[in-house]
Amino acid sequence: MTEETNIFIAGAGIAGLTAALTLAQRGLDVAIADAFEEPSEVGAGLQVAPNASAVLSSLGVLDSLAERAISPSSIRLGDAPSGQILLDMAITQEWLDRMGAPYLTAHRAVLHGVLYQAALAHPSIRVLPGHAVVEVRESEERVTTVLRSGEGETVMVSRLAIGADGIWSKMRESIRDAAVPRSTGRIAWRAIAPTASDAKCVTAWMLPKGHIVTYPVRNADTLNVVAITSGTSKQGDWAQSAEAGPLARLLGEARSIDGFAAIEKANWTTWPLNAVDPAGSWHSARILLIGDAAHGMEPFAAQGAAMAIEDGYAAGICIGNQPDEPAKSFPRYSAMRRGRVAKVAKRTEFNRWVYHQSGPGRKARNLYFSMRKPAAFFTDLDWLYRYRISE
Repeated sequence: MTEETNIFIAGAGIAGLTAALTLAQRGLDVAIADAFEEPSEVGAGLQVAPNASAVLSSLGVLDSLAERAISPSSIRLGDAPSGQILLDMAITQEWLDRMGAPYLTAHRAVLHGVLYQAALAHPSIRVLPGHAVVEVRESEERVTTVLRSGEGETVMVSRLAIGADGIWSKMRESIRDAAVPRSTGRIAWRAIAPTASDAKCVTAWMLPKGHIVTYPVRNADTLNVVAITSGTSKQGDWAQSAEAGPLARLLGEARSIDGFAAIEKANWTTWPLNAVDPAGSWHSARILLIGDAAHGMEPFAAQGAAMAIEDGYAAGICIGNQPDEPAKSFPRYSAMRRGRVAKVAKRTEFNRWVYHQSGPGRKARNLYFSMRKPAAFFTDLDWLYRYRISE
């Protein structure tokens, strides 16, 4: 069966759905496909910083997310071996007013579900669940994407296509000089644990060669936990098995942190941390890559969801302004996003270096953070949280 659409998006994740909603908001018809049959609880918690929540507000979905999300009271940096909080940055109403948008934490499924339901409800968006991309062909005038589902093959012909299909993107194979995923040699261990604390804090607990991040999701009594260790595992689903030695060693050094007893007993799943060099090519004549497909990065700046949202929104704006001229809209998108993504990627690497210090480096880091004023730290991140995409 052959079908036609103006714009085809591969990948109905956060980046793809944001792009679809932005394009539809500008009066363009879109078809979006993904291999999953229906949204699920895949993934873990995520942070939606003001730079991302401002976009969600523009798309009219922020209120739906906020109803099922948590507004954390502070962001903290702690030294895990000692259990000491080094820096406690209160998320005050004054700071939120200055940001112009909220700071939220939620389960990934909640954010994805809000975007997915908005896409299903929009008359200009056709959602094709259970359709996996198996082949992509590009000509001078169109992109032909072969999709496979339980009912057979569908050939989707479009004027242009967006690859929002993640770190292992099939669409990326059609882009000359696109970067390829590489293993970082680190693993993210993820768990949901109960918490007896009333504090709604986002806390990064720093350890030599690793760290643990905790924050509430769903409700104030449910804690999302992410532990970063060394290690590798195969490409695959979110829930994987991995050699537990690195996690056991990390937890052995973190017995002093808040809520350790519940965290130690949690059921853990793993996800290998891979990266895609943002310096690679992001587009061909008629195919544009966004999100992890273009520049997958590690989660050390808590900006994974935000970059997906920013990318989708920027792609929708650039294409929406020039829907018949990808030769202009694609380079404009690339020029808009490359500097921003590179700066966030640099901050991500810096955070990893700081968090994983040991010996004298750890002592110097702890002293610096314990003397740092929270307001000054937040001001240093204005470039990150107050960023807005120009229409």
